[in-house]
Amino acid sequence: MLFLAHWDTRPKAEKSANLADQQRPVPGANDGASGVAVLLGVADALKKQPPASVGVDLLFVDGEDYGDFNDGRDVLLGSKHYASELTAAGRPLFAVLFDMVGDKDLRIEQEGHSAERAPEVVERVWAKARELGYQRYFVATVGIPITDDHVPLLDASVRAIDVIDLDYPWHHTTEDTADKVTARSLQIVGDVAVALVR
Repeated sequence: MLFLAHWDTRPKAEKSANLADQQRPVPGANDGASGVAVLLGVADALKKQPPASVGVDLLFVDGEDYGDFNDGRDVLLGSKHYASELTAAGRPLFAVLFDMVGDKDLRIEQEGHSAERAPEVVERVWAKARELGYQRYFVATVGIPITDDHVPLLDASVRAIDVIDLDYPWHHTTEDTADKVTARSLQIVGDVAVALVR
């Protein structure tokens, strides 16, 4: 299986209320660092207790957030490259993208493309969340479809989903800072990821 996250942050905070801030880069505590933090936690857990029967690849992609999502230019660069280089032997059983998962008010809906194109993976992840008692955070509601790093994988016939909390008012602003995220949210998401492997 494949777990992935993007480590880049947006070079311009175009959603910031202050016009001067719109030319500054996004700090990316949630939109960038949170997914990476989850993967690093998963790596640590798997090192301490390696999975017995499944291989797990961790993919840190770049260039997710550089360009214009309206026309698709210069976005999802790392995941597009990865998808273009996939071979039959290296194709994961399924993939889970972790993006914007550190919000203090964690509420993860089933992202639209994921629910439509990889419903069995969505069900697997949400079932693990229920087993762990995290159904309050992983809600059984289908949300909007978004363009994110799972889409190039879906287009390459990989069953991929996006675990993302879209209700984050500081998205693409200079206010996407560490005080808006919590270790508890990262732990919840990391617990679900590790449970998928066990």
